Amino acid sequence: MASQGATTHLASYTASLSRRLAWLRTLPDGVIYDRSLPQTRLWVIKDASFISLFFLNPETGALDGPMSRIDIERPLHLLAPYTRALLLTLLWRPAPHRVCMLGFGGGRMSLALHAHLPDVNIDNVDVDPAFETIAADYFGVMFDERQRLHIADAQAFLQSTMHRYDIIIMDAFSDARDNLNHLATAEFYALCRERLRPGGVIGVNFLRSDLHLSTKVDAFRAAWHTTLATPLRHSLVAFGAGRMPAPATELTTRACALAQRYGFDADLSNLAATLRPLRAIDLW
Repeated sequence: MASQGATTHLASYTASLSRRLAWLRTLPDGVIYDRSLPQTRLWVIKDASFISLFFLNPETGALDGPMSRIDIERPLHLLAPYTRALLLTLLWRPAPHRVCMLGFGGGRMSLALHAHLPDVNIDNVDVDPAFETIAADYFGVMFDERQRLHIADAQAFLQSTMHRYDIIIMDAFSDARDNLNHLATAEFYALCRERLRPGGVIGVNFLRSDLHLSTKVDAFRAAWHTTLATPLRHSLVAFGAGRMPAPATELTTRACALAQRYGFDADLSNLAATLRPLRAIDLW
């Protein structure tokens, strides 16, 4: 069970978050934010209590996403299964001091970590400054001394930062107009290893629809001594580290304890039960 202090902190945080999101309840359903970027267009769409961020292809009108999604009546619940799976990085580092989030969007995971882990510092990295406004106004993210957004390419940021991290999370999506393949190479993962503290872990969300999935997974496996993964319907959440976080028979128990310790609105034990060596997972 979470301590009394942690429970009080979370209750206060949730109340503040609810106030920040309250204005969204009065808006009609439909597109509530529309911004054109050089290569795409961003739409935030409201559907009842759900707020979703999409990329709109200006040529075809097709929507990519949702890239971020929140239920304003249950804002700390991570709706996307892969975001809940990425919380399993805490199996390796259950009390992280500093986390690096590569790929920010609406900041759903960053919001959850900021709320549930009051001692963690989070460096978020994204290439477009529009996400700062989107994350704050539509997804309730609060920027402060523990939650920062750096506008930069992920590789360039890791090359320039002086920090070392307990956890690195890679959640940068691309579509036909973007090329993020440089963030899935041996060179990039070597850079990530340099920026992790001893015993640290990286969690990566690989899309099953990625035409280069096999090549990227091979590069990931080669970069880390230990690689585990949680297979999901649309993605593969992979973890790279220098060691196992615990004996395989203890992973579900430890995941359950983590969820209770931090008061997550999620069952982590069912996801931990699906962890397998990456080499044993069918990519297709």
